[in-house]
Amino acid sequence: MEEALQLTEKFGLESGLERKENLRLRLLAEELFGMMRSIVGEVEALYWIEGEDQKFDVHMEGEVVLNQDVRKKMIEVSTRHENAAAQGFMGKLRDMIGTAMLPEGEGPSMLSLGLMTMGSPSGYMANSGSYSWSLNKYREELQAAEDKEAREAADELEKSIVASLADEVAVRIEGSQVEIVVTIAF
Repeated sequence: MEEALQLTEKFGLESGLERKENLRLRLLAEELFGMMRSIVGEVEALYWIEGEDQKFDVHMEGEVVLNQDVRKKMIEVSTRHENAAAQGFMGKLRDMIGTAMLPEGEGPSMLSLGLMTMGSPSGYMANSGSYSWSLNKYREELQAAEDKEAREAADELEKSIVASLADEVAVRIEGSQVEIVVTIAF
């Protein structure tokens, strides 16, 4: 991870980023590593960064083998029988990814990211075992909704480091393969 972060900084400098911008790029990369680790633990994953014209895409892609039964047993151990990690924007995002990656069962809880629903063209989509999610589309849905849950979700979003720094976060899941792409433009 440290080597990848150093390469991220080097790439940012070679791309002409100022010191503060480069620190933001590195922070997003660190958050991406932390998010993946918190979802799946230690896993081998591909990491790369692409950039052009002061716009950068930070990618992480890995394969994970989990199942619904293990997840269910872990949650049943908790006093409240819920995923305590699914608090705040990043927790809900991690929960959605982790649940969607499970190979059997009904797939992700549509409540895991608040307003998103299966088949919604503006938010969470599923087809042929593929799932995707977009930060910008989530923001649009929150702005369009007017209920208390939407206001709380919007507040959580504003408190998130990734959401406040990134221009876009995209999550794609196909079977057990997950890719997270964080985009930032300076």
